[in-house]
Amino acid sequence: MRRISISVGHFPRNHLKVGRVVWLSLGQLSPICTAAVLCSFGCSSSSPSLLAQTTPAQDPAGITRSQKPENTRPKTAPKGPLLDLVSYQVPMPSDCQVAAKIRATVNGAPILDDEVREAIYPFLLKIQQRPEAERNKLRMEEYNKQLQQLIEREIIVQDVKERLKDKPQILEKLEDAARKEFDKAVRRYKENSGAKSDEEFKLILRQSGMSLEGMQRQVTRQFMATEYIKNLVFPAIERIGHEQIAEYYQLHPEEFRIPDGVTWQDIFIDSSKFPNRDASRQFAEQLVAKARAGEDFHAMVKQYDQGDSSYRNGEGYGHHRGEIKPTEAETILFNLHDGEVGPVVELKYGFHVLRLVKREYAGLKPLDEKTQTGIRNKLQGEVFEREYKRVIAVLKRNAAVEISTTP
Repeated sequence: MRRISISVGHFPRNHLKVGRVVWLSLGQLSPICTAAVLCSFGCSSSSPSLLAQTTPAQDPAGITRSQKPENTRPKTAPKGPLLDLVSYQVPMPSDCQVAAKIRATVNGAPILDDEVREAIYPFLLKIQQRPEAERNKLRMEEYNKQLQQLIEREIIVQDVKERLKDKPQILEKLEDAARKEFDKAVRRYKENSGAKSDEEFKLILRQSGMSLEGMQRQVTRQFMATEYIKNLVFPAIERIGHEQIAEYYQLHPEEFRIPDGVTWQDIFIDSSKFPNRDASRQFAEQLVAKARAGEDFHAMVKQYDQGDSSYRNGEGYGHHRGEIKPTEAETILFNLHDGEVGPVVELKYGFHVLRLVKREYAGLKPLDEKTQTGIRNKLQGEVFEREYKRVIAVLKRNAAVEISTTP
C-alpha cells in the first residue's frame, strides 16, 4: 500500500476535551452566517468568490454578513428536512448579492454549500431518469452523506495541520504531494474529456457541475486526509499476515466454494444458409475435424460462427448446470476434458461445434496466491474501516461542528 510517511507521534485513543456538535436553525446560525452577503452602498463586489478566498484555517468571522440591527430578533427557521438541496435559492433584497452559502463549520472553518453540490453532481446525473419522488429522496440522502464526508475530511485535515505545525517540512512534503496529485487528476481528466485548451477544459468542468478551484480543493484535501489516515491505521493493517489469512479461510468456507462448472467455446452453423441440411451437417463435421487437428478455435469462431457466441468473444452461453444453452450441450460438456472438442450437437435450425476450455469441479478454492490476495485485501479493508471510524470518533469528540438545518 503506497503511503507518505507522516510522523505525528502517538495518536491517543482518548482525549479529555469533549467537543460539541450543534444543529442550528437559521436564527441560531447567525454567528457563522447561513449566507455570506456582500452589502454596501451599491452592494456589488469585484472580489474573488468566497470559495476561492476561504480556507478552513481562516476565521469565518471575517466573512461579510448582511447588516441588521443588533436588537432585531432572528426568525426561527421552519422545521423540516436537513436541506432542500440544489433547487434552493436564498431570497435577498434587490441591492444585495449572495457570495456564498455556508452549510456547516468545523471549529469555525466553513464548508460551503457549493462544495456539497459539486460533490453530489455526478450522482444527480445518474438518477435523473428516476421518478421524481424517488429522485428527491435519493438526492437528499446523497447530499447528507456527502456533507458528513466533507465534515469528516475537514476534521482530519485540521488535525493534520495541528499535529504538523511544528514540523513544517513534513507538512510541506504532504501538501506538495497533494498538488502533484491534483496535477495528475487534471491531466487525466483532460485526456478523458478531449479538451484542447484550458478554457475548453474549464467549460467542460462547468458543464459537469464543477469548477477548477473546487476540483483542486476536493482533490488536494482528500489526498491529505487519506494519506494521514493511512499513516494512523497502517500499523494495524501491517499486522495482517498469513496466520490471519489462513484463519479467515478456515472460518468462512462458504465464501470459497466452487460449484461444478465449465468454460467453453461455441460455433453455430445455421442450416438455412446452406443448400440443404446435409450440407450444413457436413460443414460442421469438417469444423470439428479442423479443431481436433489443432486449428485455433477462437479464430474459427470469428470466421465461421453464424450465431451469437462471436458477440461473447467465442464463449458459450452458461457455466453451470441448468444455465447452459443449448441444453443438449450440457451433458457433453461435463464429460469432456480441458481443451477437448466434442461431437456435433444437432438442433432443429442448425449445428453446434463445442470445445471445453476449462472444467471446474465442485469443492473449495485452494488457498493459493490469488485466494490469499483476495482475503488480505478484504481484511485490510475491514481493518481500515474500523480504525477510520475509531479515529473519526475521537476527532469528532474534540471538534466543534455546526450544521445549518435551513435549506
